[in-house]
Amino acid sequence: MLNRSHVAPFLRVERGVAHIVYLADPDGRIVPFLDRLGRLLRRLEGWPRERVVDALRRQERRVRDVTRLAGIAKTLLDLCEFRPAPGSEDAPAVRDAVFRARGLRWPPIPGDHRAPYEAAAGELGRSADEMERLLYADALGARVLMRAPRLDGRALLARYNLELARAALLDAERVRVRARGGWRAIFRAVKLARLMHTIRRVGRSYEVELTGPAAPFVVQGSRYGVRFARVIPSLARAPAWRLDADLRLNETIVRFRARGRMRPARADAPVGRPARRPAYDSAWERSLAADFRRRVSGDRDGWQLTRETTPIAVGDELFLPDFTLHHADGREALIEIVGFWTPEYLELKLRKVTAARLDQLILVVYKGLAVGASVDALAAAAGGADRVVWFVKQPRAADVMRAAERWAR
Repeated sequence: MLNRSHVAPFLRVERGVAHIVYLADPDGRIVPFLDRLGRLLRRLEGWPRERVVDALRRQERRVRDVTRLAGIAKTLLDLCEFRPAPGSEDAPAVRDAVFRARGLRWPPIPGDHRAPYEAAAGELGRSADEMERLLYADALGARVLMRAPRLDGRALLARYNLELARAALLDAERVRVRARGGWRAIFRAVKLARLMHTIRRVGRSYEVELTGPAAPFVVQGSRYGVRFARVIPSLARAPAWRLDADLRLNETIVRFRARGRMRPARADAPVGRPARRPAYDSAWERSLAADFRRRVSGDRDGWQLTRETTPIAVGDELFLPDFTLHHADGREALIEIVGFWTPEYLELKLRKVTAARLDQLILVVYKGLAVGASVDALAAAAGGADRVVWFVKQPRAADVMRAAERWAR
């Protein structure tokens, strides 16, 4: 993650609003340079980190703004996979032996540089060359680059600009996010960052306000800035997203906004990322979405299917229906697939569905669950047996659409 020194030169405040001067490529020279940086790192795989850092620093002669390059280099290094050098676990014992040997031969005299290594080598059963190589093998700079990021110049440009937005949040006291889909990954990141959230509906979308668990009682309101920043990579995977934050800069609260879409970075919209296919949690979800595209053709008859776009607060928990069917006239039906069964899973699912009290919820349930009291329990949770759509092999879009036409609100 970038720090304040990387973003401060590019942060402007005008009339109480902060904005970042993102890196753009209006004349087509930036992206080719970033392409070369990516290729350079891939050629350095197998090298120690200190040599990788030095190779990136030597690129300063090719740029006008070394502050930009420092941020880009930090972004690349954070995306790299480094591993400890071979034998690094023995470095503490090697240092202890070499330093004791050096102490017995103090003060040093010209020409005895190898003496402590040779003396300690016999103690540990290693060669003097090995002792010298392993002396600081556990240092950060000795870690070996195993895999460099596979980013082209345009993707690296988008990632760097996103990291600038994350760095601005280090001074955030309050953050509000909106997204079109991808809520499951977002809330997973919120939970891992140990943040609290409040959900409210804004028109046809949802806004989530993030706060720290002790925010009302802390003197330094921006103490949760690092945690806010950790949520941004998951937020940026949504099809479209927006973030509003209150930043404390020089003892003054200013507003900050960032937004992005699943598209390559452009000069006029530099915060974004290349488009990607949505990931599904099960084959049944993937099958229903594919059947909907084949039979309903996206938005035919006014209906549009979106995934994980309707977060519902259920007490201190979250209920996130698998799909939402939106109609052009404003109606909405929520689709939840119940595709496998264990007593604990079914109990949790029924509790959330019942507590949510959603009039427009439709359960799409695998027929194999139809055992004992589970049939009545599922029907009761959904609000009636006619709100349960059963399937044997794969859920069918036509069956779901018939239920949606009846129960959408």
